[in-house]
Amino acid sequence: MIVSPVPMSTAAVMKTRKQTDQPLRICLLAGSFYPVVGGGERHAHLLCRELSRRGNTVLVLTRRRTRGQPRCEAPDGFTVIRVGSAEFPRLGKYLMLAPALWRLWRLRRQYDLIYVCGLRVLGLAGVLAQILVGKPCVLRAESRGELSGEFIWKSPEGQIKPRLRALFLPLIAIRNRLLMRATCFLSISTPIREEFLAAGVPPVRIAEIPNGFDVATFSPGAPENRPALRQRLGLPEGVLYAYSGKLNRGKGLERLLRVWERFAANHPDVHLILIGSGGGQHLSCEQALRAFVREHNLESSVTFTGYVDGVQDYLHATDIFVFPSESEAQGLSVLEALACKVPVIASRIPGIMDMVTDGVNGRLVEVRDEDAWLNAFADFIEKPEYFRRFAEAGYNAAQNHFSISVTSAKHLAVFRQLMLSRKKSVTDPRVNAPAGAVP
Repeated sequence: MIVSPVPMSTAAVMKTRKQTDQPLRICLLAGSFYPVVGGGERHAHLLCRELSRRGNTVLVLTRRRTRGQPRCEAPDGFTVIRVGSAEFPRLGKYLMLAPALWRLWRLRRQYDLIYVCGLRVLGLAGVLAQILVGKPCVLRAESRGELSGEFIWKSPEGQIKPRLRALFLPLIAIRNRLLMRATCFLSISTPIREEFLAAGVPPVRIAEIPNGFDVATFSPGAPENRPALRQRLGLPEGVLYAYSGKLNRGKGLERLLRVWERFAANHPDVHLILIGSGGGQHLSCEQALRAFVREHNLESSVTFTGYVDGVQDYLHATDIFVFPSESEAQGLSVLEALACKVPVIASRIPGIMDMVTDGVNGRLVEVRDEDAWLNAFADFIEKPEYFRRFAEAGYNAAQNHFSISVTSAKHLAVFRQLMLSRKKSVTDPRVNAPAGAVP
């Protein structure tokens, strides 16, 4: 942002402060939203609830995924409008583009700023609306590869499909020329920021705000309640290792079970809990995981919970959290474990390394090194106090940097700076309108 160094009077300063404190009207555009299960959906729901609690008006435009979902509802103090058809689940995110743009036009007097969560397709609607109605548009990537196009031609295991890449790369280049007109790009982690920079987004137009967690839901459990909690959840005694998240390809779960088979053979008092499901998604590997457990006689040491609402209860009941994912934008499940003061063993990948520092607040392991994972599992048995110190440090980091209160305040700071800069660019010819803002 370029601002002329003109001294401001006391009255001007007070006016600026008043403008920055005014409530905002925010339109959040997302391909999927609560009650859909997923880290991005959980964070968006929490953010909308917190922004609304702080006195801002929040309007959510999202996709109607099933016939039973209402077209419009107002949960938790904000409005949710669902558009598109529920008849074509695989094509729904593309078919949502036109009705979303139409709604953005029709509702243009009801919001000040457009915030797109997931820019693969809906980024086009957000930027086109910015051009048509003159409202700032902030683009946020939910996962890696959204701006580069790798979500099309790169598998969750990291394999490149050359034909798809050759076919879609020109289309992605055309799409990105339009997306580059967005007012601001929001990065949730280092790998997302690097992807933005590689695509040509100027650093001044990138704001960095990680996903946040709900401190009221994810907090340390009382150790004395653990036996009763395990009994209620149907979990065994002994040392419990747990994973939470989608049971999808790319999460490293096939490798986890191979390591677990070796580990459990020498440690009869351990148990692994896989919290979550594949959710019927095309990336789901849940059935393959269940088959592996049956074929290798691991039923006595591995539990599948399926989809659960109270993930925090399982975290309170467990001893250590494991997250072997091969690629993450951030990894909200790790953050939730840290918030519950559960020791963490996770993959040494960029999206995790923003939250976990090896040997400080967790243990990081090379993704494909099965022997290293085996050793890390065994180290927890042999040196539990060492890992409990990690848990304490992880809890403090989560509270100080990743609570939804902290992340929502950062969002508001960026949004208000964008709105203030937009007003100045209109009223003061000495101010050049900023392309973006960094809090």
